[in-house]
Amino acid sequence: MAHVLFILTAAEQLPLLDGNHIATGFWAQEFVPAHHLFLEHGHQISIATPKGKPAVLDEHCFAPEFHHHDMGRIANLREQLNEIEAWRTPLSLERLALTGAKFDAVFFPGGHGPMVDLIASEAAGTLVKRTLANQGLIGAICHGPAGLICAQHDGKWLLADYQLTCFSPAEEQLAGLATQLPELLADRLAQLGGQLSFADAGQENVVIDRQLYTGQNPASVDKLAYHLARKLKKMGSLDKDACVTPCD
Repeated sequence: MAHVLFILTAAEQLPLLDGNHIATGFWAQEFVPAHHLFLEHGHQISIATPKGKPAVLDEHCFAPEFHHHDMGRIANLREQLNEIEAWRTPLSLERLALTGAKFDAVFFPGGHGPMVDLIASEAAGTLVKRTLANQGLIGAICHGPAGLICAQHDGKWLLADYQLTCFSPAEEQLAGLATQLPELLADRLAQLGGQLSFADAGQENVVIDRQLYTGQNPASVDKLAYHLARKLKKMGSLDKDACVTPCD
């Protein structure tokens, strides 16, 4: 059994270039299916946010247009989310980074929230670096790769030259935010040296390069989580002393 850390955003507001803000948070359809798949494969899950604040859900993720106007599907997603109590009482990223906690994998769900807090989280960067150093796996989907940006050493991004994906500029355009955001995640990752590739907007796209597993959008979550969960199961627990308290 592997121990997986889900890192969620606690950001409530997304600033725009015109000085306005819109509600943000994490996207349930990128969190719930992945959480389910890891549990289904027998893995242990912990959840953390910056400063241990309750994770923030972006209610817009339940809009009918994102669920083929299937109200039963929306109700089922809400029910499954409500059954996962830990996202409301998460661990502190900063404490985990400080105490030396180790995990077999870390996973970053998306939603625009990570572009507000996780993109500048040194604690998230430390946990990514530690996981990579211990031969663990890193997973991120949609805007979740924002949480990878602070994984740097001596001014260099540790994932430079890796193949990866994220929410595409075309998808930002369709969402109506391409010209309103201070920066596009795809541009930032490319500037750091990431080798990005995209499928057509809304289409499944998973990119795997060494220890890094990324998905482009919500349509990619099942495939992404499945590949991660299966790989962890094959590897076995990478560190029998994985913990969420100080490791001796």
